[in-house]
Amino acid sequence: MTETKYDAPLLKLCGLWAHTTEGKGTTYSGKLSAAVRILVMKNKFKEKDTDPDLVVFLSKAEAKPRTDAPAETFEDKDIPF
Repeated sequence: MTETKYDAPLLKLCGLWAHTTEGKGTTYSGKLSAAVRILVMKNKFKEKDTDPDLVVFLSKAEAKPRTDAPAETFEDKDIPF
């Protein structure tokens, strides 16, 4: 846990990266785990001061294709004994 100047314990969930898209503003995204992605966006439907400024979404993280080569196989005849 991280201590702040107010002595309140904080638990770091993940890091977020900013993504700016023309006409859509800035969003922030990161991964909570290998299976869960987090997305933070400006609340486009804010009408009152009591409405939240930002909205947090969770989604299933997309699996990245494996890039490592499969292990080489060998036959018993390749063993020298």
